[in-house]
Amino acid sequence: MIVSKFGGSIMADAQGVKRAIEIVKSDPERRYVIASAPGQTYNNTGITDLLFMSHASFNSREDYDEMLEKISKRFKKIIDILEINFDLEAEITNLKKDLFLGQSPDYIGSRGEYIMGKILAASLEWDFVDASEIIFFNNDGTLNEAKTFVAVFSKLRTLEHAVIPGFYGSMPDGSVKTFSRGDGDSSGAIVARALKADMFEKWSETTKIFSADPAVVLNPELIKNITYDEAVELNYIGIHIVRDSVIFMLREEKIPMKICSLTDNNGMLISAKLPEKISRSVAACIAGRRNFNVIHIEKYGLNKFYGFGEKLFGLFAKYHVACEHCLSGIYKMSIVVKTPMFDLRRNEILRDIERVIDPDSIMVEKNLSLIAIVGHGMGTLKGMFEKVFAALSNAGVKVRMIDQGSDALNIILGVYDEDYDSAVKALYTEMILKG
Repeated sequence: MIVSKFGGSIMADAQGVKRAIEIVKSDPERRYVIASAPGQTYNNTGITDLLFMSHASFNSREDYDEMLEKISKRFKKIIDILEINFDLEAEITNLKKDLFLGQSPDYIGSRGEYIMGKILAASLEWDFVDASEIIFFNNDGTLNEAKTFVAVFSKLRTLEHAVIPGFYGSMPDGSVKTFSRGDGDSSGAIVARALKADMFEKWSETTKIFSADPAVVLNPELIKNITYDEAVELNYIGIHIVRDSVIFMLREEKIPMKICSLTDNNGMLISAKLPEKISRSVAACIAGRRNFNVIHIEKYGLNKFYGFGEKLFGLFAKYHVACEHCLSGIYKMSIVVKTPMFDLRRNEILRDIERVIDPDSIMVEKNLSLIAIVGHGMGTLKGMFEKVFAALSNAGVKVRMIDQGSDALNIILGVYDEDYDSAVKALYTEMILKG
């Protein structure tokens, strides 16, 4: 049994919606579909944006009819090409009533998925299940997992097929609450996990995730198979595949996730472990980010200073500066931070470190890049570090820092910004092409 979620980029126009319906019908195992609102096109604003704009315009007593007209026309084109009987006029009339009744921005913003879900259900001749009836939030806005999973299972297991709108659920008082923008995948992951689906599919505009930045490496290989843990590591270093929360939810039940596009049905598979009989180097990807600072703090007797780390990290937290990495020795600790965040409060942070920590010395190193070599076995394969340092040495790259997680999923290197491209190219050749 497959749960399929179609993103707003696919649902953006009538042809995309028609193709999505063909995909659903092509496999009887696709039994539950998560619908997105039509997204942005080159000449059209996304439906969700139009809905939020209409709510803001109504409350500021500005003209909102033009936006509702655009919404109506977008949906009408989809309905016409699907050749279905659907009372769109009633839905738009209800939307106007909701505005006059003072419905919340979340409620109005969710109507794109709601209407699109009903259109898909009508075209497929499937049941429609309102997400507000099966997805529940706590008062603090977090997902009420226990209540939600029971409700999803109880409702959908009685239906052979169903369409569920994504992007929203309901609060304890019954009001509609949306997920954060761009987090519609969570709705699909929730349904897949509750039903213990065999597969969760995410259909999006593109599935091309490269093993290195195409702007740096010429024609890098595509990543076709990756594990949950590798995907999380890539998210951290800046290659966003799918949100961590979605991965964690699917990992609980070991539900594989396939990311597909209209031009690549095979897509990329994210699973608990790599499928057998696939050929891939130990490293899945070479990825990185530029523009970091490193604050080096030295204090004699640091290893006997109780609460040193708590006090130091508390200072960064005070100024809302995230600590990306921390490396430590007996008498020295080095904190890696993003340059823009640090530079905003640089003088205050350094002054507080002097006052609270009383270091023997403190030095700020600028213009560093972080590069991650991500893949299973990165710290256990014999000769791994020799290969890494030989490749960088031959490229004339000086390594300023090195860090490895205890799970042996990555090796993170610090190099100067000016050496970033050379380092990525050298590591890609050695770790991906040569394997």
